[in-house]
Amino acid sequence: MTEIAPWAAPAARRRLQEVAAAVTNRTGPTEVAETVRAALAAHRRQFDDEGIVLYAGTNVPSSAALAAYDPAVSTRPSMGWPGEKYQTGLDHLDTLEVLAPLLVAERMAGRFAEVRLPSATMANLAVYRALAEPGDTVAVLPEAAGGHASHHAYGAAGIRGLRVVDLPYDAGALGIDHAALPGFLRAHRPRLVVVGASLMLFPHDVARVRAAVDEVGATLVYDASHVAGLVATGLFQRPLPERAHVVTFSTYKSYGGPPGGCVVTRDERLAERISLAAYPGMLANYDVGRLGALAIATAELGTPAGRRYAERCAGNARAFAEALHDAGFAVTGAGRGFTRSHHVAVDAAGCGGGEAAAARLAAAGIYLSAIGLPGQGPVAEGLRGLRIGTQEVTRRGFGAEHLRVVAALMRHVLLDGTDPAEIRPEVVALRRSVSEKDSTD
Repeated sequence: MTEIAPWAAPAARRRLQEVAAAVTNRTGPTEVAETVRAALAAHRRQFDDEGIVLYAGTNVPSSAALAAYDPAVSTRPSMGWPGEKYQTGLDHLDTLEVLAPLLVAERMAGRFAEVRLPSATMANLAVYRALAEPGDTVAVLPEAAGGHASHHAYGAAGIRGLRVVDLPYDAGALGIDHAALPGFLRAHRPRLVVVGASLMLFPHDVARVRAAVDEVGATLVYDASHVAGLVATGLFQRPLPERAHVVTFSTYKSYGGPPGGCVVTRDERLAERISLAAYPGMLANYDVGRLGALAIATAELGTPAGRRYAERCAGNARAFAEALHDAGFAVTGAGRGFTRSHHVAVDAAGCGGGEAAAARLAAAGIYLSAIGLPGQGPVAEGLRGLRIGTQEVTRRGFGAEHLRVVAALMRHVLLDGTDPAEIRPEVVALRRSVSEKDSTD
């Protein structure tokens, strides 16, 4: 009997079996098409028309970028550099394959950009493949401080066979413990040091980390996946001018482009090694159909409108954090102004933990995710926090006044104990009341 992931956790298995039972007897082409159309339409209604999406790992591209995302081109193979491809007749696609990396490198203040990778996880794996050998050590942020799965042993770093150690972290300061860092690096002698995280409230002191990294001859990698749009506009920080060796990032989230991953550097030697790891090491054909959208999203970030969008994301995050704090939530970073990015973190220990709180909010039509928080116990015991990103609601026209209402709705669900079903109509009404405005048109 065919079964999906019998090794999954019980909750996942129950849901997989529930969905499988609903679709198993509808496998003809017409029935499958109807099922797919219905699922997509329901999802769009839930997220685009009725829901308030605060998930930090999402965004909607501008109308111009979305119009340039061409699935028909995505089916065309394209192997090798323009001028030496295995396939013929791709001269027009050469334009996209040259324009996108030129724009990305310039916007991220680098010289070389690898843009063909399908995700930031694959971008990180390409860096590991290019710059480290199995058995080498990589020093990364702890999971509870936002260290991403691709940085840790159960993710891409482990696939490369790297030994992973957690950087010293000051939970009170919400940053790397710089006093302990030099001694730590001398003790562990990592080949790579990775900063940047899934929760980025404040910039890293990249120059200070680089000074310590240089003492042990390591390479400093800054994973800007969540803050890439803010980095590209110069709003948050500029890792390469601040002396990171390499920047990796995903091209959606705050960047506002299509799915994908990039690696940018100023070092030609590193760029060549990473490029060869990407192709032919990890890629043959790839999705060239997303490069037009990536080029447009990148160009938009270089305009005054792109800068204003990033500023609104960060401003909305601070206003939202203040509103949540005033509503009675324990908002991380209160002593430092809550956040300097588009992220907000809430300690949900008093609401049953992050996963339970996120599930209750989802039942009300407010979508976000749980996350570990600095200072909590092992992440395997449960995620204590809620992670909020303002990039999508900002794109859709939400301002501080709307987010104050959202904070009040969240208070009703999580602190007052109101049934989420009673709050959902208010969420839908608020979402539909906000006039959607494309921030980069």
